[in-house]
Amino acid sequence: AIVEHIPAAVYLDLPDGSMESVYVSPQVETVMGVTVEHYIAEPDLWLQLMDDEDRRRCERSYLEAVESGTSWEDEYRIRKPDGKLAWIHDETTFITDPDGAPLFLLGVLYDVTPRKRAEETLRESERREHAAAERLRTLDDMKNTFLAAVSHELRSPLTSILGLSLTLERTTGLAEEDRHDLVVRLSANAQKLDRLLKDLLDLDRLNRGIVEPQRRTCDVGALARGTLATLETLSERHELEVDAAKVERIVENLLTNAGRHTPIDGTIWLRVEGRPDGVTIAVEDDGPGVADELRTTIFEPFRQGPAAPSHSPGTGIGLSLVARFAELHGGRAWVEDRPAGGASFRVFLPRPGSAE
Repeated sequence: AIVEHIPAAVYLDLPDGSMESVYVSPQVETVMGVTVEHYIAEPDLWLQLMDDEDRRRCERSYLEAVESGTSWEDEYRIRKPDGKLAWIHDETTFITDPDGAPLFLLGVLYDVTPRKRAEETLRESERREHAAAERLRTLDDMKNTFLAAVSHELRSPLTSILGLSLTLERTTGLAEEDRHDLVVRLSANAQKLDRLLKDLLDLDRLNRGIVEPQRRTCDVGALARGTLATLETLSERHELEVDAAKVERIVENLLTNAGRHTPIDGTIWLRVEGRPDGVTIAVEDDGPGVADELRTTIFEPFRQGPAAPSHSPGTGIGLSLVARFAELHGGRAWVEDRPAGGASFRVFLPRPGSAE
């Protein structure tokens, strides 16, 4: 009566490794989902209900325990005849005669599915917490890198603007040529600040989904040449409906990125190639190239390759804007190897209504 009222199934097996049961309590129907008669009629039924991995492990360890005359326990997964999955805790011990010879193998079966589910929920929660902590650490590192880069990018032109402004303010009798040179340098540094602020503002607007392309027909080749002419660090026709300002930013950021990662004596090429379905903008260099594992992540905000120069680290948002502006036009941005060495950054802008 006690055996048949505990919340577990009790069984008696012959102690010879045949797995033949001479008794099993009625709870086996609740625990294993099979009748008493079915369980006794098929000695290896408990193994049949398992998946392959658990079956091989449990059969081997059960037989080894019988042969060595030791107790045995394990936990395994079964699929009941009604299709439900369950976790079973199974353990045995020997019943012996007064001389110590084994008479039966007494086993107990528990359904531990709720505990296993709770453990898995806990593990999943721990994994999520670990992943969240890693993301926070990564974001913190990115934030620190970004702030350091922005500080550097802001400090250089601001220092120049302050110095040039004070020179203009305090120096009298400057020759017109010298005054003009100072004004040009002031303008160039102000443009640097303007580009940085536009990048930051555009990234924020893109993240909030409030940017739409303002398309008009323009010569993309001429647009690229004009953008190149405005970049003093790099200064030494295909018509398409695009957002000209966004395309200028694409070219500007690609060229700036190439200039930042290419040796001072290296070469940078800018090409615009017309296609029946759109236009491809390519900026290539003969620098160190981009490693395969970085070719996707470098287009994510605040991500920079390990070869980012310490003297001019950048903010890590230029290439992300290139990719986002390309997507805004229905196109894409990617990087591949330049055949003769170096990197080839490419942007495809499709004609409205066409697919790549």
